[in-house]
Amino acid sequence: MAGGAARRHGAGLRGDSGELADWLAHGTADAAVLVDPPSGPGILLTTDGYRALLPRDHPLADEPRVALADLADDAFLVSPNGCEERVRDLHDPVGARFAPARRVRDLATPIGMVQAGLGVTVLSEAARPLIGPDLVLLPLDPPAARRLVLSGPGSGPWHPALRPLATAAAAHPAGPATAEDARPGRATAG
Repeated sequence: MAGGAARRHGAGLRGDSGELADWLAHGTADAAVLVDPPSGPGILLTTDGYRALLPRDHPLADEPRVALADLADDAFLVSPNGCEERVRDLHDPVGARFAPARRVRDLATPIGMVQAGLGVTVLSEAARPLIGPDLVLLPLDPPAARRLVLSGPGSGPWHPALRPLATAAAAHPAGPATAEDARPGRATAG
């Protein structure tokens, strides 16, 4: 590395997919999990479906799935930290109005607000472990999902410490996280 500074390996860096792709291209990071990257090299880890998060006593809570348009009368909560653009993109193809009542930064706050009956939101299936028994995550209709892709350096080989991870991920091709995410014709965000 220039200037004599030694490069540390194993640092866990966090950023959005645009930042991470840039870091990979410039050697700042050796690997990253990107959300809905353009076609190219990488290993699909999973397809992560989007879900409506509702309080268990919501009128739609017992439905098998929910359309975004059916949530138009609810206070819609969204996080501007990477999710807002994707959630907005889910509304456009189905003609649903995107009009957030509140924007909140971290993931715990909209979950708590839904729990308190202050609104509804859309999260990915990956949030399921954070959801208490008084809330429900319902698949969207039509289904929508994001792709999580393990990406390495834009050119050149994987770092030796990461080769086993890349090899193992490639040996176990990912499918959709749930059967609902596998429905034909699902929309993808991003």
